[in-house]
Amino acid sequence: MAVLTQRTLQQWKETQYHKQGGKCILCGLPLDSWQKANADHNHHTGNMRGLLHPLCNSVLEGKVAGLMYRAGLKGKAVFPTVLRNLADYWEQDYDAEPVHPSFVNDTAKKFARLTRERMIKELHDAGLTHIDRTYSKEELIDIFKREFKKQLA
Repeated sequence: MAVLTQRTLQQWKETQYHKQGGKCILCGLPLDSWQKANADHNHHTGNMRGLLHPLCNSVLEGKVAGLMYRAGLKGKAVFPTVLRNLADYWEQDYDAEPVHPSFVNDTAKKFARLTRERMIKELHDAGLTHIDRTYSKEELIDIFKREFKKQLA
């Protein structure tokens, strides 16, 4: 097993960039260039793994791994297994399940951050064409909540 130098690391990155088709291993989106890509490595063995976007490396890979270790899962759960399980969990169809009690209010809070004009447009897009500028923001939020609950029912 060879230990890379800074010069051979650059050669490795260029070769790896072409092997990966110029795309980030994690998100699959194009990398800007091999020079700007992060050369990811296993922090326990030192082995090179692939090229990632800087944010994919620091946020997705690095922070998630750190959070798992801080959560006390080191030695109890295998990190790749947890991530595969998480992906499978997210991809399940939960449409037949009930809606969480805070979902309507959380969504209404996002709606409340819109400008009054944008609120009216959103309500028009939802088919409520009778809504006009005579309604206050509070009234628009109440209408949104009522209509959103109907959609979820």
